[in-house]
Amino acid sequence: MEESAILSKFDHLVEPGLVLYDDKQQIVEHIDGNLKFRFILTSALAKKPTLTTGQPQTQSETTNTQDPEKREGSDISTAGFEIGVLDTHFVIANKFCFARPHLMLLTLDGHRRQYEPLDEVDLSSSWRLINSAETDYVAFYNCGPDGGCSRLHKHLQAMPLPANSFAAFLDSSEGREPETQVPFEWFYRRFEDDKAAVTPAALAEVYNDLLEKATAAGAGRGEHAASAPAGAACPHNMILTKRWMIVLPRRRAGINKEAGANSLGMLGLIAVATTKEIDSWVSLGLKESLAELGVPKSIS
Repeated sequence: MEESAILSKFDHLVEPGLVLYDDKQQIVEHIDGNLKFRFILTSALAKKPTLTTGQPQTQSETTNTQDPEKREGSDISTAGFEIGVLDTHFVIANKFCFARPHLMLLTLDGHRRQYEPLDEVDLSSSWRLINSAETDYVAFYNCGPDGGCSRLHKHLQAMPLPANSFAAFLDSSEGREPETQVPFEWFYRRFEDDKAAVTPAALAEVYNDLLEKATAAGAGRGEHAASAPAGAACPHNMILTKRWMIVLPRRRAGINKEAGANSLGMLGLIAVATTKEIDSWVSLGLKESLAELGVPKSIS
């Protein structure tokens, strides 16, 4: 799956407005302590749906077999947005984008759910996708409503790797975490320079190890455990590049309707539709809010 072909299809969908992408989006920076937050202000997110209850919907609520735009069991309309297939997943253009391109990688099985942990085939398809691009890409997974997901059909997202996130130190030759640390628990692993050594099985082993640490850190933090459906993982975010993986536990998707974060938001890259959302973040306290959404280091 070549990057040039993906971009061509993506642009073809943006031109008539089927996919919403704001090429005039702005970057608004705020500094809290020694951490720099970058807000991506884009009109493309104005109509983006969210899961507001914090609880996974039942299958009967997410399945509409009479809707030709949705696969059986799925709550995501994909007809007309599909770009290609990778093993047991298919790639579509995200309808609400803050990057060019902004992709979704969905399981072919529409009954798979976003609160499940990732498995080897999820990671294998993600690894293939980000390594097929000439430029740097990032793939990420918002596990569960408390992890920031807005739809329940199991999917990852992928886009060009934004610059200047809290994790930028992992791209340096030393990979040494700066003294000014994030205010929440996170767990990461850098890969060896030999990409051939990063097999799907190796990725799954790294992910499961990091998820085990994240689950232990998040134990007893939040109310998800008592009401989680069978097979649900600890709410978490997974972020994957060609050089590293991060897994971090989550307690909440947002402080309020105007201050929520997905995987990249937890790395200081927060996409918003309005300046009111930025004002809400700032008034609540940037570092304090991320600590509330994750697991604060001070209480771990």
